[in-house]
Order: sequence, then structure tokens, then C-alpha cells
Amino acid sequence: MKLFSRSAKMINLLILSALITTFYSCKDDEDEAETITETIIVEKDIATFQVRLNMKQKVNGQDLQLNTVNRPYTNALGQKFNVTRLRYLISDLTFHMNDGNSFIIDDYHFVDAADSSTFVYQPDVRIPAGIYNKISFKFGFDRIDNAKNYPELDAVSWGWPRGVGMTPDLGGGYHFMQLEGTFDSSMTVSKVFLTHMGTARSIVGTDTTFEDNHFVAYPTISPLTVNNNLELDLVMNVEQWYTDPYDWDFNVYRVMVMPNYNAQRKLNLNGPSVFTIE
Repeated sequence: MKLFSRSAKMINLLILSALITTFYSCKDDEDEAETITETIIVEKDIATFQVRLNMKQKVNGQDLQLNTVNRPYTNALGQKFNVTRLRYLISDLTFHMNDGNSFIIDDYHFVDAADSSTFVYQPDVRIPAGIYNKISFKFGFDRIDNAKNYPELDAVSWGWPRGVGMTPDLGGGYHFMQLEGTFDSSMTVSKVFLTHMGTARSIVGTDTTFEDNHFVAYPTISPLTVNNNLELDLVMNVEQWYTDPYDWDFNVYRVMVMPNYNAQRKLNLNGPSVFTIE
């Protein structure tokens, strides 16, 4: 079941070539020449195929288990943790061709680790046959898409604070991720952590700026020859959010992560290594 998809656009699926041939002839009984213009449109169909991404979530190589009684996972600093909630969004899945051109699926997909119906992303758009040397996608929305309204996302409380009433202004738009759980703190006491990601707010003196905080991920993949329907497993390796290049300390970045500029930027920089293709 495919959820929360905005209208998709296909690029370069159809090549049209127009051949305009003009013929000139002269009538014997007329002094003026008659001009006959004929337009021939030649339509060339390119084979297209369905793409399916199986969205998987793993921690340290094992399938993610939500709401475990113990804390079975370990981050780069040796802190034990579990995961009680994981939701995230990807957009603009792109297939990069060997000739430098790209085929972009203008779409998004929302994943909830507690809802297996969101684990399959099968866009309505079909990709053209060809050789692709890599694929990419945006984690979250870019500035333009983040400024749009998505009722389906509003319905699942996916908004990023806009500064309405008593709500602090964090730039608006939408979350990119909600990753929550508990960890064993340095005092061996279990504490809650809330790793939420979205627009980054920077405050310098009296000046406030909002920075785009999405990133483009290029999962490791061998060149693809697409001549049939394509199915790939896209894996989020959860522990990678907390390392490479920055080791994440739950004691430092536990809650109140959303307004924390340094935390948001570290998530942005750690993010590209999180995803792999299987």
C-alpha cells in the first residue's frame, strides 16, 4: 500500500520528433505558387518499468524491534538504547544515468516503523529503460516542497513548529524524522531521548535564520540496467544516525533537539551514511 504521495511527474518518458517538410508546386493555370506544408509527428515509445522500494529499518545489522523491555542496541559511545518510535520521510527519488541526465520521481513517501503498510514505496510513475549508475533521494523536503501543504501529513501530526501563538518558531514546514526511545544514562538511569529532525534554526545575537536541513543520500549501489520491473531494499541503519562524522551523546542531545542548531546540523551531516541498498 502506498501512502502519502503527491502528484508525480514523468520526465523524458516520451520523445516526440517533428519533421516539417515543405513542398512547393506551381499550377499551370495560375501565376501564383501554391505552398503546401505537411507536418509529420513521429512518436517513439520508450519501455518503462515499475520500481518498488522495500523500506527496511535495522540496528547493528538486525531488524529494528520497537518497544523492547530492555535496551538491546548500542551507539558509538557505548550507550545502550531502545527505540519506541521511528517515523521518517523521503522525497524526489532520482535515477542517475551514465550520460549525466537524471530521471526524477517528483513524489514523497512517509514511513512509520509501527505500520508495516508503509514499508513498500511503489510510485505511480514508471522509470524508463536504461543504464543508471546510481540512485539518490532527499531525506525530508527541500525548501520548495517544505513550504507546501500536505493534509495527509498534517493528519499524522507531522508539522514542524511555525511559531503560532505560544508555539516557538522553528521555521515551519514538516518533520523529516522522529526517532524516539530510552537509553541508559551515565548515571545508569533510564531516560527518554527524542531525536527529531527538520529545519535548522540559527540564532546569532538578535538575528534568527532558518536553514534548509534536508540532505541527499546516495545509497551504495552498482550500476543498474533497467530492462524489467525493479525491486530494491532500502535500509535505514539506525545506529548510523549517531556516528560518522559526529558521535552522538544521548546525555547532551536527549530532548529539546528540535530548536538546537548544533544537533540539527549534526543529524544532517551524519545522515548520508545511514542508508544502504540491499
